[in-house]
Amino acid sequence: MDDLITLVSGIEYRARALAARFDEIRNENEELKRENKQLFDELNELKLNHKQLQYKNQIIKIAKAIEKEKGSTNAKLLLNELLREVDRCIGLLND
Repeated sequence: MDDLITLVSGIEYRARALAARFDEIRNENEELKRENKQLFDELNELKLNHKQLQYKNQIIKIAKAIEKEKGSTNAKLLLNELLREVDRCIGLLND
């Protein structure tokens, strides 16, 4: 009879330990999901910032090309490239 009580006690102990470990893992999982979402949001923000900086860089290149007398061909090429990008964006918005 003592063996049966010991066996049941051991099973209860293991069940409680498993339940506690399950709670720990669940909490850790929730924390990792929050961190993942935060990092995903930060990545999207950085991507947007990168696109804005690329756009500003193009504008600066165009302005510098226009300032130079020899750069009119370069300026035209950069303006055409920028216009194609704007047209592509408008096309995507119309779809």
